[in-house]
Amino acid sequence: MKLVCSIYILFFSLFGFSQIDGIWHTSFSIMGMTNKIEMSIRDYPNQTGIFLTETGKFKDVRMDKVEITDSSLSFSWTKIGLSFKGKYFSNGDSLVGVLSQMDIKWPANFYRQEQAQIEIKRPQEPKEPFSYSSQEVSIKNGAITLSGTLTLPNASEFNYPIVVLASGSGPQDRNCEILGHKSFLVIADYLAKNGIGCLRFDDRGYGKSTGVFQKATLEDFASDVKACVDFIARDSRFSDNKIGIIGHSEGGMHALIAAKKNKQVDFVVELASVGTSGAEVLIEQQYLVPLKMGKSEEYAKWNSNLYAGICLILMDYSIEKSIDPMNDFLREMYQKAPQEYKNQMTEMNFNMALNQFLNNEWGRQFIAFETKDYLKKLKVPLLVINGSEDIQVPAKSSQASFSLYASNKSKEKMKLILAEGLNHLFQHCKTCSVLEYGELEETFSTDILLQMTNWINEL
Repeated sequence: MKLVCSIYILFFSLFGFSQIDGIWHTSFSIMGMTNKIEMSIRDYPNQTGIFLTETGKFKDVRMDKVEITDSSLSFSWTKIGLSFKGKYFSNGDSLVGVLSQMDIKWPANFYRQEQAQIEIKRPQEPKEPFSYSSQEVSIKNGAITLSGTLTLPNASEFNYPIVVLASGSGPQDRNCEILGHKSFLVIADYLAKNGIGCLRFDDRGYGKSTGVFQKATLEDFASDVKACVDFIARDSRFSDNKIGIIGHSEGGMHALIAAKKNKQVDFVVELASVGTSGAEVLIEQQYLVPLKMGKSEEYAKWNSNLYAGICLILMDYSIEKSIDPMNDFLREMYQKAPQEYKNQMTEMNFNMALNQFLNNEWGRQFIAFETKDYLKKLKVPLLVINGSEDIQVPAKSSQASFSLYASNKSKEKMKLILAEGLNHLFQHCKTCSVLEYGELEETFSTDILLQMTNWINEL
């Protein structure tokens, strides 16, 4: 989270603040990230300024709005939507309040004493020494070089199965680190301890892999997964090993595309993957996510209609011919937007963000993707696992589509698991909002790890 702030005084009263000048400290965690901020209040009550410093990110930045009374203090920096509201205690040693940025709020108490960095607990993260071997590998895919880690079990037999892990949307490193959780590291560790090899890799243009992530299409990402499968298949050590792909979220799309184009793939595991279409899951997601964040029904429906309209335009027009229809539609939708949305997003940024997100080759391929087109042609065993509380890829509609459209050959060893109480990252959730991912200590359900491992080993 970027906390860059500049503060100028707008209002203050002159009651009881002879001790408010000076340095204040806070340490907090939000969405799995920790921050320490130093606040400096200077020259009260003449030309009061509040300055914030965050270690390693910014220094001595002045806020643009400040309000002080005899018992409270608030400040904000409108450019990034950061604000603080707190109560000042008369003994002069604490300011107790809430920091917020956009729709996210979290407790933040300032004290005179410097605060220790909060430790984020990730009990499932593997620690050395390991009971398996790991090696760094480089995989060529045309002009792209993918950097990854191959973990191999210390098994007496050498024909154990090996999987390639395919990550979801957004640039991910080989551990698929999200909000402090390293789910692919946890999965690879568990598989290796239970007789299954694993190759995980940095997305192109991220980590140690070359290329430009932002220019890559859905097909490009799938070709990277295929290149990893080919890399394993070419290794003489693994000539008798079964090779599979485990795809999470959008990575499930990559897995299906790669498996369709590669006869070396012996099985596929779909984790929280799209069973319907890219457009359908995007529209449904953009309704459910705001609701879980506490937005109104009106807000959620507007957001869903926004993405439904964008999908229609992108399916009807080429990139060049879509410019005017997109701009007209986005202008109309911004005028209809809830006021709280307009308070956080200018029309120019609204237009720019949505065009950059979807009006490109990746966005068009994602929207047009139909899972059934790949399932009908796939002849390998399928394991499909979804969390019942997943609001990014709704479980029931996806599972129904996998069940309906899988080929008869895949169905011979197909298994569908609807995991109760799990979110998109396969954590046991409480509120089950996307904002909760980083707050939960669990990285990945051990029950799902066990079921996935058993299914693969039984093939």
